[in-house]
Amino acid sequence: MTDDITNDGPRTELARVEGQIEDLQQAVRDLRASLNDAGPTDSEDRSLVLSQVEEQEAIIAELEQRRRHLLEQLGTG
Repeated sequence: MTDDITNDGPRTELARVEGQIEDLQQAVRDLRASLNDAGPTDSEDRSLVLSQVEEQEAIIAELEQRRRHLLEQLGTG
């Protein structure tokens, strides 16, 4: 019972982080698909979308690091 209480915070945080990772990964897929679906586009627009993809991927990397830390705290990583 004590483990459930002490692990509730990290478990809740882990679920939140995993949800954010999933959402951001979908956003990256959507951005990349928009480039492919749009056909030839203005190079500035394309650069802007690619920059957004890179920003999202950097956030995903940070969240994945947080997820690994939480899994270690929970003893499952």
